[in-house]
Amino acid sequence: MKKTSLPPHLALLLCSLTPFTSSATTEAQLLERLTILEHRVTTLEQQLGTQSTPSRWKNQELWFSIQKEMSKKAVDSLLGKPGRIEENIFTTWYYHPTSKLHSFVWFDEGVVLGWTGPE
Repeated sequence: MKKTSLPPHLALLLCSLTPFTSSATTEAQLLERLTILEHRVTTLEQQLGTQSTPSRWKNQELWFSIQKEMSKKAVDSLLGKPGRIEENIFTTWYYHPTSKLHSFVWFDEGVVLGWTGPE
């Protein structure tokens, strides 16, 4: 019986197919996981956007997301429309309906200067 040997380049190709197949499976799994995670993020963003504006400002977790120099638009997206706005030296957005001691954001030249969340 005559033994035949594979040419080196063909043997190398056959050896490399096994890892390629397993990495292709891994890549497909990662793409599926990415799609699922993107869908979850979209769902959560929609839920955040549909919370009623009057009550969103009461969520203390949202106040922890505020940062200095954040834009008015970003704060509006985060907390919703303020209950009232005062324009003095600084612009102040008040969220609490009666108190000026908490639940407000100060702006200077359109960006956050400081804030105090709800009690």
